[in-house]
Amino acid sequence: MMRLSITLLFTLWTSVVMALPEGAPNTDRICQTMVPGHPNSSPQTRPPPFDILVNQDSFKGGDTLKVTIKMKDGEKFQGFFVQARLADPAQSDKKIPIGYFVAMAGTKVICQGDLGSAITHSSSTDLREHITFDWRSPSTSQGHIQFRVTLVLNQNRYWVQERSRVIRDSEANDMPELFTTTISMLPEPISTEQCGRSKGCYRNPPGCSPEKCDILVTWADHVSHVDFQMTADSEGWVAVGFSDDLKMGKDDVWECAWDESEKAINIKHSKNTDSGKSNTAHKVSQQGLTNKAGFVSGRRISCFFRQNKTVPGYNNLFNQRSHLLLAKGHVDRKGVKMRHTLEANKYPYVSLQKVMVSDRVDITNTARYILVKVHGCLMLIGWMMCASVALILAKYYKPMWPNEALCGERVWFAVHRGCMITCLFCTIIGFIIIFVHTYGYSQMPDYPDKAHPPLGICVTILCVLNPLITICRPSEKSKWRPIFNWFHWLFGTCAAVLATPTLFIGLNLPKSHVPWWATWVMVAFMLFHLVIELMLEIHGCLNAKKQKNRNLEYEKRLNKGDYEPEPVGTRFKKTILTIYLIVVICLGIVMVISVAAG
Repeated sequence: MMRLSITLLFTLWTSVVMALPEGAPNTDRICQTMVPGHPNSSPQTRPPPFDILVNQDSFKGGDTLKVTIKMKDGEKFQGFFVQARLADPAQSDKKIPIGYFVAMAGTKVICQGDLGSAITHSSSTDLREHITFDWRSPSTSQGHIQFRVTLVLNQNRYWVQERSRVIRDSEANDMPELFTTTISMLPEPISTEQCGRSKGCYRNPPGCSPEKCDILVTWADHVSHVDFQMTADSEGWVAVGFSDDLKMGKDDVWECAWDESEKAINIKHSKNTDSGKSNTAHKVSQQGLTNKAGFVSGRRISCFFRQNKTVPGYNNLFNQRSHLLLAKGHVDRKGVKMRHTLEANKYPYVSLQKVMVSDRVDITNTARYILVKVHGCLMLIGWMMCASVALILAKYYKPMWPNEALCGERVWFAVHRGCMITCLFCTIIGFIIIFVHTYGYSQMPDYPDKAHPPLGICVTILCVLNPLITICRPSEKSKWRPIFNWFHWLFGTCAAVLATPTLFIGLNLPKSHVPWWATWVMVAFMLFHLVIELMLEIHGCLNAKKQKNRNLEYEKRLNKGDYEPEPVGTRFKKTILTIYLIVVICLGIVMVISVAAG
């Protein structure tokens, strides 16, 4: 009984504290997310019942603007949290307030930084229908801004980071025109409660609720038509595609995009081109697209539409099982879609299984690309494991094991050759596999991803050329041998140097699905490799004179049939090589597993 009482008291105390009647706490997390700490509740996803009004469309350094929050339909609010942030999506990672608010009765200023502050309530006892603040712009130009508002009606009803229209900084350069906000009610709220029962759903991350999903599509089959709902943490558009394979090709797409010029969500059915890089709207099939509705609220776009299964020119739009492709992105002021977001392990999402619109399933996660995985594993084996060992042996271990042979060759050379042959085969096979997967040259949209294909081609060419020139290798006494050695070194070194950024870029490509920590494992390996080379260089410098004397002594006894002496520091170099091999093998296995299983 005592334990139950303590639990109830703790729960009551937590609720009182988390409601925060004294306003938003002045913490870094709250200042960045603007999310109230209300237990067992989530932000609203319906359109907000308030307007954010600003008395000017533009400002310059030192101007004072009046910002008003005004409720609709006579509702009242308890709490608020307001700050201005840069409107340019390219600056979206800078989650800091811009400009300074002036405190007044019932408010307090928080999140104070070098460029601005935020304002929140200091008491929630007074219910308000509206409130107006004074905001002063920074003295120096920072860029165009939007006011962001978190508004609390009660413990369970609150909206997070709702945005005003863009307020222009008259001293800043123009930026891409983006949407602000619009209100348009859906026929019914987007819900995941009936996923897998009365309707089908594809959502990510797993088990997310509509207001917290990166992206979500639901469908309900009604014999003659299908009802769709979509929502995404998007800056302008969200789309679902139906594909026969795991790639964007000549596929049917349904999209919802915000059009600032029309102040509305445009919903249409389109068809991707063969390359999947662009699409065109179906004029005829739009006749079967009805009950269209949508809105943008804060950072989230949501829409509803009904698609008839049979329209002129189409016997049945959903007559086969398909993979679902989900994507989102920005739009310009005219509703023209910009390229969809690319993020490793995320966009675009592709369903693992094929579905029919009649399937009442609840699916999540995204498909993996087997050929991409094989390509990545082969390149890691070839360059991280084999080539690195071959380079270390050729550079520092030629004098080692002077009286031993392996496969009729010096030990270092036999191992070096075996490692590089393995690297060559891994590179060629991996090269062919990725061209098969992409049906040719892979067109990446942006750097650094865009650099991966040409770098990979250069590495492959150098990797093939180097063993080919060894066919013409002159004897050690030939006058051409130094020239051969120079080209052999040049091709090998260039290939190894170019392979390094190629591997790092490949680990972060969206289709690779490699965990984030794998990049740091690669960084650790590169640092370890550099430390090993530095140690061997220092060791060679410190023992150069001693090694020279030992070589001269051996040359004097050369005609007496003595065995060639071991080089100076043999035990040290063997120890270093053993450690290097163990680390390379262990880290190589970790990297291969991370790529294969990621």
